[in-house]
This record gives sequence, C-alpha cells and structure tokens, in this order.
Amino acid sequence: MNIQAKLTLRFTVIVASILVLFSAVTYMFSASYRKEEFYDRLESRAVTTARLLVTVEEVDKDLLRIIERNSVPGLPLEEIVVFNKDNELDYSSVDVNEIKYPPELLQKIRQAKNIRLASGDFEQVGILYGEANKNEIVVIATAYDRYGRNKLRNLGTVLISGLIVGIGIIVLAGRLFARQALVPLAKMNEQVSKITAGSLEQRIDEGNKTDEIARLAMNFNKMLRRLETAFEMQKNFVSNASHELRTPLAVMRSQLQVALEKDRTTEEYHQVLSSLLEDTNSFTELTNGLLTLAQSGIDGQKLHFNSIRLDEVLFSSQEELAKQKPHYHFQFDYDNLPEDEESLTIQGNEQLLNTAFTNFMDNACKFSEEKTVYISLASKGKHIEISFRDKGAGIPPDELRKIFSPFYRAANAQHLVKGHGIGLSLCKRIIELHSGTISVNSKLKKGSTFKVVIPINTKNAL
Repeated sequence: MNIQAKLTLRFTVIVASILVLFSAVTYMFSASYRKEEFYDRLESRAVTTARLLVTVEEVDKDLLRIIERNSVPGLPLEEIVVFNKDNELDYSSVDVNEIKYPPELLQKIRQAKNIRLASGDFEQVGILYGEANKNEIVVIATAYDRYGRNKLRNLGTVLISGLIVGIGIIVLAGRLFARQALVPLAKMNEQVSKITAGSLEQRIDEGNKTDEIARLAMNFNKMLRRLETAFEMQKNFVSNASHELRTPLAVMRSQLQVALEKDRTTEEYHQVLSSLLEDTNSFTELTNGLLTLAQSGIDGQKLHFNSIRLDEVLFSSQEELAKQKPHYHFQFDYDNLPEDEESLTIQGNEQLLNTAFTNFMDNACKFSEEKTVYISLASKGKHIEISFRDKGAGIPPDELRKIFSPFYRAANAQHLVKGHGIGLSLCKRIIELHSGTISVNSKLKKGSTFKVVIPINTKNAL
C-alpha cells in the first residue's frame, strides 16, 4: 500500500469515526430525551386524572372516563388505572376484564411514591396521590409513544443515510487531500531521480523553506553538498596519489636506465644505489602515509579506543622522533600540567594520536632553522589543549585554509623541504576522529603555532 492510499485510509477512518460517534451520541441523546419527555407527559396525565377523581365532586368515574377518551391531544393506547388504599381497582380509563397489575408493583409504588417503568414498547408511570395514611390512591398511567418513536426512527434513518453519503464524500476528499499533500514529494522524487554520480552539483527545490518537506529538501541538499565534496576529494586524492607515486618510480627508473647505459666504477654504482635507497625511503614514507590516511577514514567503530593519557602519548611520540632524527630539539612547557591524571585522560587510539603528534613535531622542526619545536600541554576544564610552535618561515595567509587538504604544500615550503603534503591532512582526520579541533596561527618569517583541542573522556566522533 503506497503512502497516498495510507493517507486516504487514515483520513477516512478518522473522520468517519468522528461522524459515527457524533451520530451515535445524537441518537442516544434524542432517545433519552424522548423517553424522559414522554414520562413527564404520562405523569402529568396521571396527576390530572387523580386530581379530577379526588377533588372534583361533580366528576364521577363514568364522566371521567368520557373525558379521558375524548381529551385532545390524547396519548396513543393510553391506559390510566386507579387503585384505592386497599389495592382494589377503583377506576380504569379503559374496559378491563382482569387485573394485570400485581400487588408487588402497587406496593413498590406506595414505597417509592413515583416510579417510571418500561414494559415492552410501552412506557409506564406510577404515582402515589393523596394525603398520607388517609385517602392515598395509586395511579398508573401507561401509553405507547407512537409519535416520539416515529421521530426517533426517522432521525436514525437520516443519520445513517447522512453517514453513508458523508463517508463517500470523505473518501473522495481524502484522496484529493492525500494527492495534494504528496505533490511536493512527487516533485522531489522526480528531481532526485535525475541526480547521478556525475551530476552531484544539482540541487532539489527547497520550496518555502519553512515546512517539513522543505526542511527535508534542505537536509538532502546538504547531504548532496557533502557527497559532492567527498567525490571531489576522492577524485583529487586518486589523481594526486597517482602523480605522487609515479614521480619517484619514474626517477628511480631513470637512474637505473642511466646506470645501465655503460659500465660504471664502483663509486658511481655506490652513488646510484645510495640515490635509489633515498628515493625508496621517500617512496616508503609516501605509501605509509597514504595507508595511514586511508585507515583513518574508515568507520570509527573498527578502530580501537581506550583510556589513554595524552601527556604519555605526547612524550612517547617525542622520544620516537628524537631517535629517528637526533638533530631535532624539543622544548616542553610544563607550567600548566595538572596534578590530577583524569584531567589528561581521554578515550582514544594511541597509535593514531602518536602519528598525529609525530607529524606536528616533525613539521615544526623541518621548517625551522633551529630544528626546534616548542610544545605546551594544558588542561582547560572539559578539554585538553596541545600547542606545537616553531620559528620557521610561516604560512602565507591566503594558503592557511588549504594546508589540511591532501597533497597540498604551501608555495614557500616546496623549495625548503621535501614532502608529499599528506601529514597535516592526516593529522586533521585523526584529531576529528577524537572529536577534536585544530587551529593555526602563522606569521611569515616568524613561525606557526598549531593548537589541538581534544575533549576529555569522549568517544570517537563517528
């Protein structure tokens, strides 16, 4: 069942239920009102008969019977009987051959003084009239409410007919309502069906930007923008990665071809092999960076996160880098280190954070003439701040936003230090996996400061 049919069905059921409930309540109130109104008329007839019989001396039983039979308006099939204090039939508005009122009923009327009963299709009223313990009489009035029942029957017919016609109208109105309500979705579906992997720049109409469907369209467009960015990044990544991988391979092949063109001395072969080793190390560094960058982009659920202390990870990264490059210098600022270990504990992946911190320190040392990085670690309430500062060439202001893109290298850095432009993009991805942020403050010819902020005791962002 499609959405239009579901909406039509639900609309019909809800409105039809309201109509049925309204009709049922109307009929029940009308039936109750008819009965109470007829009981009041019966009681009025019973009181009038008793008053004429008891208080008016000129009216005897025969005359009263004539009056009852010829009164206008009379009640259909009306019967009024009067019993004396000994429960003997004293008067009847019709000819009766047998007593059909049991003593138990008469006794009940004497006790309650006023009762109302239903006997089949007939309504019945019994009253006790007269002074207490003297000339008390029991008057019972019985009649059939032909006119009231006919009106009630007609009302039922009208309500049922109206209900049937109303439900038919509701079904048609429901279909029209559902169709109109789904028009924006149909348009959106048509627009979405035209969007392919090669046309992610297209956007769907956001309408008035206020209702639920408009908000859905806006969120869908946001998703398209993210997909477009991801596809573009993937395309650029593949293109740049292919270029970066091809370049060292081409250089290595060229060196081998030159070396094989003629016989070389041992020293020349040694130079070629040394150059090839250097290129191989660079190639290995590049492939390792690409592999780590790819691994950092997988589903965070596949990464192992546990409780780690950031200061220990930072010191471990520094020791590892110092062993690899002894000429690097590290200056730590311990002034803001907290005494509480919990203030430096987060939920994270130690290996990835080690990679990120190593890259930050390596970059700072590479681009600084002093080969020195200044590191500070501080606990700021619910998060931890780590700063990596150098006194290098700095980054041009117009290139600050691009430095975290894969394979991007600042113009003033390309001739200073060899690299592939993977480090910072990898660092950014790792910090984001830990729900953290990176900010950069750089001045040309004075240096750069990278500030990392990571929440305390938080799980990965994915």
